[in-house]
Amino acid sequence: MIKRTLHYLWGKKFFILILALVLILLPNTIGHEMQVLSTTVITQMTIERTGDEIQITAEKFKPTAGADSVSYETITITGTDIRQMLADTSLAHCTNLQFKSEPDLAILHTLYHYRDLRGNTKVNGNSTINELLKTYDNQAH
Repeated sequence: MIKRTLHYLWGKKFFILILALVLILLPNTIGHEMQVLSTTVITQMTIERTGDEIQITAEKFKPTAGADSVSYETITITGTDIRQMLADTSLAHCTNLQFKSEPDLAILHTLYHYRDLRGNTKVNGNSTINELLKTYDNQAH
């Protein structure tokens, strides 16, 4: 009986492969939380530098279970290293950067090379990061 069952299953290799993949991958898919619940997703930031101190006031997505609308929450992050300050955040949805005064090019260079910040993010509502840094780099040469 076992020999006959194994012979039957051997003929259904494709089905067994699909079943094995489903059993391996399905728990991973079910177990993943929404990014908003596990990561701070920033939509816009205001950056102010005072000496070495950097203060970021940011608007982030606020996770609301079962809600149909999007809500936001304001957070403040203070530190001296912009990379460490934004280490646990996602900037993929950040469309607007505001500086209290003139744009800080050192911070912009750091943010430009930061993980997932888009090049079309507006700085002070005027130019994109790409445009601003190209203009600066052309003036420097």
